[in-house]
Amino acid sequence: MSQIQIAVVVGSLRKDSFNRKLAKALEALAPAGFSFKQVAIGDLPLYNQDDDANQAASVQRLKADISASQGLLFVTPMK
Repeated sequence: MSQIQIAVVVGSLRKDSFNRKLAKALEALAPAGFSFKQVAIGDLPLYNQDDDANQAASVQRLKADISASQGLLFVTPMK
């Protein structure tokens, strides 16, 4: 049985982020058969449509990580 890969986007960049802790807890609670990869967003540039033809390496990496996954989990601050 193959693993179901889930890309995890944590919306807080703080080192001791509660959202990162929550994401880790959700990963631990997931049933067998799931694997998780937290994708980095701290190095992403602001979106600029003029850059679509020549995307930054960090954007290409994010898109590849998400495309390689079967699911996407966003864990973001409420306030």
